Amino acid sequence: MILVVGGLNGFIGSNTTEALVDQGYDCVVTRHESTEIPRFLQKQIDDHRVVIEPADATSTEDLRKIGEKHGIDGIVNVGGGFKANSPVPGLQGYFDMLTATFQVAVEWKVKRVTFSSTGGMYLGVQGQADEEHPLLLQSPFPILAYQKIVEVAAGEFAKKTGISTICVRLMGMYGPFDGAQLGLAPRLVHAAVGGRAPNLENVFFGNADDAIDLCYIKDMARAVALLQTAEELQYDVYNIASGKPTPNKELVEAVKRVVPDFTVDLPRGHFPFPPLPLVETKRLQSDTGFSPRFDTTMSTGSKPGTRSRAEYLWVRYPFQGGSSSARS
Repeated sequence: MILVVGGLNGFIGSNTTEALVDQGYDCVVTRHESTEIPRFLQKQIDDHRVVIEPADATSTEDLRKIGEKHGIDGIVNVGGGFKANSPVPGLQGYFDMLTATFQVAVEWKVKRVTFSSTGGMYLGVQGQADEEHPLLLQSPFPILAYQKIVEVAAGEFAKKTGISTICVRLMGMYGPFDGAQLGLAPRLVHAAVGGRAPNLENVFFGNADDAIDLCYIKDMARAVALLQTAEELQYDVYNIASGKPTPNKELVEAVKRVVPDFTVDLPRGHFPFPPLPLVETKRLQSDTGFSPRFDTTMSTGSKPGTRSRAEYLWVRYPFQGGSSSARS
């Protein structure tokens, strides 16, 4: 079985769990505080393909208890927001999470450990960027600093133990059950479905002339699952992205095709922040054969007035439950 830390309530984790089951793998998912179950996982839980276990991802003891009940041969850790009693609680939380994950990975002799990271690593890089692009040590936000620590620690763990350990840099995810709604895409959709004006406060790259790489959550989760279960991988860091920028103006038009009377006035110009480059996904494609199945725009060759599947799923099945859980 594969242990998915954050696999019950987290946006990335719950969808990754679904993708792993679709690929034929049974999963154990952790929950910490929230007991809410995303409805798209209910059937897998009823069929005993997904088992829920209470655990704090920063606790070695909690994770060991899972190993005592289930045979775990792989770990996907997509948790975040870890806290601890420390002058820098977020940092200490990540240290505790890494220690707990590394310890049980060795004890269980797992084949692979996958950690989620972020495409925010590339903030300020111009043009295109691949996984070998040099990164600045300085970070504008604590979460980026912590993710860099995770990537370094994961690489050292792999060298020391011989256990395949990878980090996946995730770009611009969107889709149903996105409780955080940090990006422009989910805010536009939920406003359109709810018949209200969107909240554009503190939206990064949410201006009229901005364009970012958007990857539908089902595609992103499938890519994570493909990497976790691949027989062999050549690298220890992988970008997961659609591979193309989606202009915000195009995103607004995609929502209007489904909700024609929706209106929004995006702030003019570009967001006043270092840009995000277009990231390459050649590693991902080479090692897994991955290519996106969904798009933010109309499907290629679709007739006027029809919707891409992503648009239909996203608007018809907006977020209901499934919040991003700090340690779940």
